[in-house]
Amino acid sequence: MFRSLGSAVVFGTMIGGATAAQAQADEKGKAKALPRLEVQWEGIDIRLSGGAAAQAAVFDDEDPVTDSPDAKVDLFARINAQWTSPGGIIVGFNAEQNSRRRASEVLEAGEIYGFVASDYGRVEVGLQDGPADTLAFAAPLVALGQVRGEFSRYAGTQALLRALDTQDAFKVIYLSPPVGGLRGGVSYSPKVRRNAAAVDSRDRIDVNDAFEFGLQYQQPVGDWILGASGGYATGQADPVTTRADLNSWSIGAEARRGPLRIGAAYVDRGDSNRLDRGFDQWEVNGGVGWVTPDWGVAGSVALTRASDRENRLIGLGGFYQLHPNVQIRADVVSFRDERFLVSTDSGIATVVEVLFTI
Repeated sequence: MFRSLGSAVVFGTMIGGATAAQAQADEKGKAKALPRLEVQWEGIDIRLSGGAAAQAAVFDDEDPVTDSPDAKVDLFARINAQWTSPGGIIVGFNAEQNSRRRASEVLEAGEIYGFVASDYGRVEVGLQDGPADTLAFAAPLVALGQVRGEFSRYAGTQALLRALDTQDAFKVIYLSPPVGGLRGGVSYSPKVRRNAAAVDSRDRIDVNDAFEFGLQYQQPVGDWILGASGGYATGQADPVTTRADLNSWSIGAEARRGPLRIGAAYVDRGDSNRLDRGFDQWEVNGGVGWVTPDWGVAGSVALTRASDRENRLIGLGGFYQLHPNVQIRADVVSFRDERFLVSTDSGIATVVEVLFTI
């Protein structure tokens, strides 16, 4: 069935891309960016950013109950504040909040955490992704996220990309400094809750004492930077939910040379957080990207398989900086989500977005 122009208006916070593009614009004599909302004083650095994005999609799938979404308005806010001591210790606070989650890895918000960083590593406390996610290599993503992107708001199912983890549940995180190219991390979440208000306890995700571990290794080899990673997440599901414990891992690899990025990963979810046992879900994903401050493009593929289903994804997307404060981005994703002996949903989703940032 054909659906067109599912649309959304998004007010967002983006800081890195606009900052890099601003520097490029100043060097090349292009249009100047709007002033940054920033205060710097005696080791204190406070930055605010905001923006707006208009998103539309055209998609064709075989699911008769999939509707084009109504227009939505979402509010975002971001603040980054830190103080650097005379001895070089950094103490800071970051917050990213919005009225809904972005579907894409690149743009999702909802994190609030404080941190302390020194030569001995970095400690973070609050709502933040753990090291099984942040240290993991996988298929490279840009802008709207390709195989793990905004297309899934309209049709299809995202790739796993990395180990099934605790997302941005409250946790305590330690990330080591790089030593000979090797960096590790560990986090602890006393409770992970999702859909806690559900009347049926089986519809809740309730995991206790969840740990994440991440390991990353990078080394220059000629003109390349080569890397490998491993991540593991574990936690005990509350027996009242009758769900399986969290027990997921991934391994990944990456190669970079200038703007070129190549990455891949294998993910084992197993039965993690599933009501049914013997689910045994796994995934392989990979891709290539070319990213500069002014434009970027990436293509990725993913095959996710379990005992009763299979999901195949091919995604291509990119972005172009029209102005230091205006960016256009787009994705085209082909999906085929098959439930063995039950149904198959396949199609193509195209998503286009214009982003304004300050």
